[in-house]
Amino acid sequence: MVLKFVHAADLHLDSPFVGISGTDPAVWKMLSEATFEAFDNVIELCLKEQVDFLLVAGDVYDGAERSLRAQLRFRDGLTRLAEAGIPSYVVHGNHDPLDGWVSSLRWPDSVHIFGGSNVESVVYRRDGQAKAVIHGISFARRDVRENLALKFTRHNAPLFQIGLLHCNVGSNTGHEPYAPCQLGDLGKAGLDYWALGHVHKHCVLLDGRPYVAYSGSTQGRHANETGPKGCLLVNVDEAGRARTEFVPTDVVRWWRRDFSIDGIETEDALIGQLEGYLEQIQSESEGRASVCVLRLVGRGPLHRVLRRASWVDDLLEELRRFGMRLSPFVWVGAIGLWTYPEVDVAARREKEDILADCLRIVQEYREDATRRGQLGAILAEMFGSRRVAQHLDQPGDEWLLRLLDSAESLLLDELMGEQQ
Repeated sequence: MVLKFVHAADLHLDSPFVGISGTDPAVWKMLSEATFEAFDNVIELCLKEQVDFLLVAGDVYDGAERSLRAQLRFRDGLTRLAEAGIPSYVVHGNHDPLDGWVSSLRWPDSVHIFGGSNVESVVYRRDGQAKAVIHGISFARRDVRENLALKFTRHNAPLFQIGLLHCNVGSNTGHEPYAPCQLGDLGKAGLDYWALGHVHKHCVLLDGRPYVAYSGSTQGRHANETGPKGCLLVNVDEAGRARTEFVPTDVVRWWRRDFSIDGIETEDALIGQLEGYLEQIQSESEGRASVCVLRLVGRGPLHRVLRRASWVDDLLEELRRFGMRLSPFVWVGAIGLWTYPEVDVAARREKEDILADCLRIVQEYREDATRRGQLGAILAEMFGSRRVAQHLDQPGDEWLLRLLDSAESLLLDELMGEQQ
């Protein structure tokens, strides 16, 4: 291989975990260290694979007022690489722009932090010979709406050339459009590899020349960041082709799972099946602790039991006790209810009363995408808030259909009463 490097991004060191209530002390301790340990796993990967260098594509820290603890842990990790002869190249993003607070720490000479005025280009040398060029630019401030990709251009040198950038490619990433650009803008620069940050889910946008990828975040931080999180191990062959391997680095894995109550007749049966479900989640977490947000769905006789808030609270506590007895543990962060009563809704919709009228309106929204779009537009302003978006998904069509199901269930509960 001509080159081997690690592409990481969105470390969010010392990030507070959100959406977790009543957390067990052991769980909270692990969560408070999770972003740091995930970064340590990145460093260990670099050392194990004896890579040429490490790339960090922005959002090293969780906020502009980055904590001293986070800065020390980041510096210490890069120092370990420097001592092994591995340089690091870093850009800052919207969470940790250059105008944020920075301590007077001394960084190893082999660490290059890109400025925010113009694209800088740094030549990587191995044994005195030039092997690659890394081009990068940091966010000078948080709210960068300029297309920074247009500032990049290939150097006239027969070397593998990399663009290091925190940005939003396209318009459907689910993230704020900081440094927005299009895939074609990246191609125009003539580079070989784009190491991107900002989108927290690993994805390859282009497998070719250039190779364009988001490594994703190194550690999930809430229930919207489910599944494996990690970084990319990149190998470049003699022909200049990049091949990537996604390597998980997360120490706590987040899950959001639906569990159907269909066909479950008793509370004991529900608890037993849910405990088995937690064991399944544990087995899928690949030897790491996990946090799960459960959503009970479906239609069955237990719907009326689940409507009692105190019963659901008791169920949550029981599942938490069970999950903490597992090793590694599975912590149930919350239980959501999307269950429905056992009713022949189609038949009930045909009657002539106010409930039937309401049920028909709900069905009309289900069947008419235009009307659902109008409903989504009404909700868009609330969901567009950055603080809300951190915890709730945008109201897509699937979500709106579930909302209609929930409205239908509420109508049946409130207007049928004991007739159910």
